[in-house]
Amino acid sequence: FLGNISIQTLNMMAHIRYPTHGEVNLANVHPFSREMWGINWVFSHNGDIPMFKCDDGNLPLIGSESKNSTDEKRQQSYFPVGNTDSEALFCAILNALKEKFDTLPSLPILHGTLQDLLNEVVDDSPQSTILNCLISCGPHVLFVYSWPGSRAGSSVWNGLHYTVREYPFGKCRLQDLDYEIDFGKITDQNDRVAIIATKPLTKDEEWTELNRGELILFDEGVPHKSPASCVEVELQGHGL
Repeated sequence: FLGNISIQTLNMMAHIRYPTHGEVNLANVHPFSREMWGINWVFSHNGDIPMFKCDDGNLPLIGSESKNSTDEKRQQSYFPVGNTDSEALFCAILNALKEKFDTLPSLPILHGTLQDLLNEVVDDSPQSTILNCLISCGPHVLFVYSWPGSRAGSSVWNGLHYTVREYPFGKCRLQDLDYEIDFGKITDQNDRVAIIATKPLTKDEEWTELNRGELILFDEGVPHKSPASCVEVELQGHGL
């Protein structure tokens, strides 16, 4: 199907994995999407978040502004539809951002704020938490965060890796399938793309694993690892 259809997009997010928390139903399918400040936010996660396994329906608050606010309506603008810890975290992040800002902040400020919020979640239970997530904000920007680990009783490592493909493009062979593709035949010198995945997907490319607790902003295939480096993206107007 996809091979016969030309799909062009600045960001594409796919979540292909087994369920580990929550029922198997449409409401629990990643990625999750919400609108805030007239912007589409999309979220996908792999891991376990003890802080947000809130089966009692009470959504934990994160961020100092949310915790200190007396306006209940502002604290809880977003609620999960399903029962996954992933969607609960996504809603908590949006609630914290909406409580702190009246409109979308600059990308350097947003980078620093997301870093603080995600670190706060991890600090609640650092030994038990596995938090690998993608957060897109509008058509250009993709934030990627990783707190890797293995689930109890499992040797499978859950982290995030990325590679950047740019001119001159070459051939790549998949890790788990005898299949090769020549990207030079389907791209040109103006193309550049970053691929983020749980594990390296190909044998012929250099993959970089995100450090524990690292947050990276990807824009036009380029990784920006600090708030200061996000200024360039903001000046291009990609922060909306």
